[in-house]
Amino acid sequence: MSQATCSLTPVIYPYGIPQAVKVLDSLSKEVPKDSPLYFFSLKLLVDKDKQTMFLGN
Repeated sequence: MSQATCSLTPVIYPYGIPQAVKVLDSLSKEVPKDSPLYFFSLKLLVDKDKQTMFLGN
């Protein structure tokens, strides 16, 4: 009999909130963290489709 093996390496979604926030933070010169645009952007990035669009897919 054959046995199925399981990979213990977690699959990381490349378009998640942490990645989107890192990119947004890298734009701190254009979008300062204390600006209303920064907070508006964070609200948008909760949506999975908007994360994907923001990160360029």
